[in-house]
Amino acid sequence: MLGLSIFCMTLHAARAAGLCTAEETTVFSCELKQNHKVVSLCASKSFTEQDSFLQYRFGQPSKIELAYPKELKDSLARFGYDEYSRPDLSTFIVGFNNGGYRYELMETTEGGPDDGTTTRKLVVTSLAKKHSVEMTCLDNGKTVSDIAALDGVLKCDKAHEIMEGACN
Repeated sequence: MLGLSIFCMTLHAARAAGLCTAEETTVFSCELKQNHKVVSLCASKSFTEQDSFLQYRFGQPSKIELAYPKELKDSLARFGYDEYSRPDLSTFIVGFNNGGYRYELMETTEGGPDDGTTTRKLVVTSLAKKHSVEMTCLDNGKTVSDIAALDGVLKCDKAHEIMEGACN
């Protein structure tokens, strides 16, 4: 319950961007360098247990190619979260499985607060062939990223546990 309260407070500061609507809050959104498509993670604006949702979207504002999950009811249970931090390195991941593929949005910051570099990317892995495609976010000023706000809201992502036993 505390996680939902913190998530709600954090998300109210975020604005709608990318593929999220004005009635939603953008948790993550960026334009991908490789194909100039947009990947967004959209949440309900009012975040209560009864009506909260999270949805991944991929495509262009004029044509969303993938929206997951289609049904928003109980959508939080379909996503997992993990993070890893040590001095001068932090990584946040939110992921889900859909149609034989594993999707992961990642944000990694290396270096200190004044001289650090942050990389954001989408990784899509074929579960059958174990082949991955990595797409990096453009650093064009349109990126929104608040993945860390999902800590305590989403279940531990055992499919991509960064360190064994890190998220319990």
